[in-house]
Amino acid sequence: MREQINVDELRKRAAFFLLFFSAAVFSVVVFRSVLPLILGDYPEWVYHGVLLRDLLQGHSDTAYIFKPYPVPNSLTTAGLGALMLLMSWPLAAKLWLMVEVLLGAYCAWELQRSAKAVEGWKALLIPTAVLFGTPFWFGFMNFMFGTYLAMLFCALLLRGVQSRWLYGVLLLLLFVTHMVPYGFALILFVLYAWQHGRWRLMWQTVPSLLLSGWYFAGRLLHGDADGKAGMVSSVAYGTVRFAVFKVNTYLKCWGMVNPAPNEEQSILLRMVGDKVFAILLLANMAIALAVFVLMALAARKALKERTEQRFLWIAIVGFFVVALAMPSELAGLSDPGGRMMQVAVWTGMCVVAAKGIVWRRTLACCAGVLLVMNLYLLSAVASDPKIAGATGGPLPASVRGFAHVYYTRRWDYYGSIVEGKMDRKIYPTAMFLSRREFEENK
Repeated sequence: MREQINVDELRKRAAFFLLFFSAAVFSVVVFRSVLPLILGDYPEWVYHGVLLRDLLQGHSDTAYIFKPYPVPNSLTTAGLGALMLLMSWPLAAKLWLMVEVLLGAYCAWELQRSAKAVEGWKALLIPTAVLFGTPFWFGFMNFMFGTYLAMLFCALLLRGVQSRWLYGVLLLLLFVTHMVPYGFALILFVLYAWQHGRWRLMWQTVPSLLLSGWYFAGRLLHGDADGKAGMVSSVAYGTVRFAVFKVNTYLKCWGMVNPAPNEEQSILLRMVGDKVFAILLLANMAIALAVFVLMALAARKALKERTEQRFLWIAIVGFFVVALAMPSELAGLSDPGGRMMQVAVWTGMCVVAAKGIVWRRTLACCAGVLLVMNLYLLSAVASDPKIAGATGGPLPASVRGFAHVYYTRRWDYYGSIVEGKMDRKIYPTAMFLSRREFEENK
């Protein structure tokens, strides 16, 4: 028995080491380049951080206004702006990425511990799919922070932590990250209170709900610029293409990253060739299938036997089903169903257990291959502005659009910051709004 306990403890320590070792490797990738990594929307978030820094220093940029109401999608702007008061903007942007990755590793680890489901394969799959997957490459930093905080929120509920204020504070933090993980945490909280008959906990939802009401009222009173972000989808609702889009959305949750300049080319395919590309694709599909089966079994057990995790699996299954029905654009939010699905399945993955050695080894091998490739791509591609103009290898029609990340679409915002040209067009979904756009929406 003592030997078995020691083996289990060694496995947990090895899993902990692997998880945070990947974060350490990432730190080397981040700080070796002159500018911050080129990751989808992240250059624009850095640009927003510079706007906030200038505002806090008393010389705000005249082309923009600060929204007179609280908004989600603002944590990264606030964090970057505060750091830029203390250091240069490139260093602040790199440090913020490290904070995000370390927070993600910590919250995922705490969720596993709370569910008593620490397993070695997750130490490879969590950095592969969650920390460095497609949302990270798209630069969805606020969404990522929100997902990690939702995992921590779930871990505290599974432990039965009692507090008169902690959940309320976390819900406030979740509100300023992204509405999808905030909504997931809110539903979890309600279901937990229902399962345990602890309705007094609901008082802690009031501050964040008041902020939400203020936010939506502010949107309407100021022309709803947030809902006019220009998100357009070519996927018609309810069609066969829509069904394929949803399958692709689920597959993209599990780690394969395909940097691309457009839908018909792939930088990854050009770098590794057809055979390696096919191996990566099969590894991703194997993970997706295996985790889906494990989650289905865990959900069935929790709901049938009314286990302690019942409230959690009701939320996960509910979010997953709604995600399948969500359109690809809604109220200015691009692919809300994809975000809902990612929060749900990543949380579910952290709490399931793979009892068979074949399951564990398959998941570990597939995740390990994808993790090595993702870290290599971050080092070789995301840190090199020259790759922005590069062409990729031609993609077969059958895999066009799969795991694509158009990571270079806003990389020139870094150049605007360097040159001091603070008059770029920005998306109206965060703290700042173009003054011209604000006047037009009055």
